[in-house]
Amino acid sequence: KRRSQTTWWTDYERVRRGMSTPTLRGYVPLQLAEGGSESEDEELRQPRGMDRIKHFFTTARDFESVHANHRYTREERRRLRQIPSIDYLPPNSEVYREWIKTQPHNKTWDKWLVMFVVGLVTGIVGWALYNIIGGMAAFKYTTVRYLLGHRLRFVAWLFNSTFSGLLVLMAALPVVFLAPAAAGSGVPEVMAYLNGCMMPKIFEMKTLLVKFFSCAFAVASGLPAGPEGPMIHMGACIGAALSRGESSTRDCGGGMCRRFGNNQDKRDFVTAGAAAGVAVAFRAPIGGLLFAFEEVASFWQQHVGWMIFFACMAGVLAIDLLNSAQRAFGEGHFGLFESEWSVAFEVKQSIEAHLAAVIPTVIIGLLCGSLGIMFTFANLHIARFRDANIKVKKWKVLEPILLILLYVTSTMILPIFFPCLQTGCTVDEVTGKPTCPPGAKVQRVVEDSGDLYTCQASGLYRYHAVPADKGGGGNNTIITYNEMATLVYPTGEDTIRLLFTRGTHRQFSYGSLIVMLMFYFAGACWIAGSAISSGLFVPMLLIGACVGRIVGLATVDFAASKGWGSPGAPPGVYLPGSAWQWMDPGVMALVGAGSFMGGVTRLTISLAVIMMEMSGDIHFLLPILLGILVAKWIGDSATHSLYHGLLEVKCVPFLPNEPSFPVSLDLFEVKQTMQTPVATLRMVETPNAIKEVLMNYPHSGYPIVHSTPAGAIFRGFILRDHLKVILQHYTDPQSDRFETSLSKLSYSMLTAKAKKGVRLSAISPYPSDQANGTDSEMQIDLSPYMDTSAITVQETFSVRRAYILFKTMALRHMVVIDDRNHVVGIMTRNDLLGYRLEDKLIR
Repeated sequence: KRRSQTTWWTDYERVRRGMSTPTLRGYVPLQLAEGGSESEDEELRQPRGMDRIKHFFTTARDFESVHANHRYTREERRRLRQIPSIDYLPPNSEVYREWIKTQPHNKTWDKWLVMFVVGLVTGIVGWALYNIIGGMAAFKYTTVRYLLGHRLRFVAWLFNSTFSGLLVLMAALPVVFLAPAAAGSGVPEVMAYLNGCMMPKIFEMKTLLVKFFSCAFAVASGLPAGPEGPMIHMGACIGAALSRGESSTRDCGGGMCRRFGNNQDKRDFVTAGAAAGVAVAFRAPIGGLLFAFEEVASFWQQHVGWMIFFACMAGVLAIDLLNSAQRAFGEGHFGLFESEWSVAFEVKQSIEAHLAAVIPTVIIGLLCGSLGIMFTFANLHIARFRDANIKVKKWKVLEPILLILLYVTSTMILPIFFPCLQTGCTVDEVTGKPTCPPGAKVQRVVEDSGDLYTCQASGLYRYHAVPADKGGGGNNTIITYNEMATLVYPTGEDTIRLLFTRGTHRQFSYGSLIVMLMFYFAGACWIAGSAISSGLFVPMLLIGACVGRIVGLATVDFAASKGWGSPGAPPGVYLPGSAWQWMDPGVMALVGAGSFMGGVTRLTISLAVIMMEMSGDIHFLLPILLGILVAKWIGDSATHSLYHGLLEVKCVPFLPNEPSFPVSLDLFEVKQTMQTPVATLRMVETPNAIKEVLMNYPHSGYPIVHSTPAGAIFRGFILRDHLKVILQHYTDPQSDRFETSLSKLSYSMLTAKAKKGVRLSAISPYPSDQANGTDSEMQIDLSPYMDTSAITVQETFSVRRAYILFKTMALRHMVVIDDRNHVVGIMTRNDLLGYRLEDKLIR
């Protein structure tokens, strides 16, 4: 390390003094820029052979505080450098300003219109997705219930396994063979793109279609997965496509397409699409906006925030209108937004919060934070294991099929170990009051709606207790059900609704809740990241709801041990009207669902609002906030958030909002972290000199300098893709050799050709002027195409402030100059990653 640092400073001082060096036109050599030692790299190197199994159960690099920088292996560092960055703002060149003059100024109605269409289409796609999932899942579970009700357990298992296996096969095949970018939830990839990383093929139309059908088949199969994560990705795809009238493979060529054909507008629409995806998935327009602000958006403007909120409103309006129209064909009324359809996980009974609820809330936060650490750690380890061992396509297809077969078999076996329970009491979901047969002792109360899996030979029924005063003349019906079957057989969404139900204090016991927690926890960890499109929001909600219900049940048992409770109610249970009614496992389940999500994703503000909007419960907002914060603090102490950890596994150079460093980065100057020397170009260069630089120094951009008696001073910056287009344009054999007019290469033509890409090998070398023995007359003026507003900083600039500037402005390059405006270095995304800062400033 000491030797590398000495060489680095020697090269830097040579550049400062204008001395010649063999790397004068290139960035600092890789081994000097990376830092670190061979022994350190050996510690980070991935194991091979049987050691992989042992390595799977070790902590490795995934148990690290949120304040610790992730350490990458040599191979992972190579993969980090392969992902290019993108600017948010377009280059402010002369040709760009000429193009801007032709565009309407302060014209925003068309952008508002596109935002509305993005939200509208996202809502339509969400409605179609949920209806397809609901239809296939209803057919599957209705058939399974019928077979179980006739004691055809083996036939039920055979049908369930075959049907679910076929659905998973149809979900995996297109992902593996058509669009690998559609695998998983897609949320980390969207976050990476909006952070400034170019992620290939994630917004193609093919990816969107495969994502849609793969998600529908995967969720309908019964896997522990949900559609909410894929909805965020699909919304981002819709935003990317509609903003420019295209995907990456199709172009509309219209005027609006050209107007929004830049990275700035595309990222705005992708952000709106992702926010609309959250809004549609949870029926939470405010939560969608806050999710975009808190988690995915790196560059935020107030007026863009208004447009994003408008897109979220349009998305929720679209899905609610379609649901209303769907209900109108039956007994509904078109235009009526029924809460059953407009609230994702509606809690019908409102219960007031109490100061004493802080104690179980903190306990839930501690448990969910700890489980969130384990969940994140397991997901990251499985992702690394899968990346290292499952590389053949056929195994990628077989993996989720084997998982669904194991999962279905487990769901059929687990209820056998739980006895049948009997009760005659049901609870009214609105009033919260139980109804029991006359003279019966209230012990166990179940919900009045929903399906309970019974042990009777007659099969599965939903019993209704009719109050005597309603003309029922008494109700002697005894409900027999298996609590484990009731939890594992329905879809994940239906199970969450069961767990959120209030007034059913002892419907589920500790044993069934703990087994369901462990079973779903393991299944969700393994299925995440496999070759299907699936999300983790539903599994996280369900796992957290189980934890919350366990704590809530313990609270009821504690009250029962003290002899507390309402008269006429089971021991430890308080009926509506009591100040202690909050001691309800259903209430604590809602707190646990938010807490576990907070412990895994580390969301706070947006998550609390999403929980409030998706449940319709505003009274318990403060306990939900407290549980989320406690779980987040516990999770931050041991692991990075799940999505940030997955980006580290995928080797994406993601820049967090704040750099992690043991001391203030204001103590260091950018000259200690920049890359130097830098390949530069003059304002007027020969074609052959430009091509030589492009071939020898394959960087993404180059500073433009102007020669003066005092030295070469910085004048602007030009992108590599633009430079190749310019070079091809002026070396075209059919073009006039001496014609360099601005009209021949406009900004729109420059960006269009740069987007399509120009192969450097396809550019013919420009012949020299043999008569004069020089090529001085064959020169290209680069000044019209260089960015004259490129951000520069002095070499004495603070590293912390440089990081903030780079992140806030969503930059791709930052040129470092000295007090004489000479280019002495350059800063890129990779130079500001935490491990690179540690290598250069500490190690």
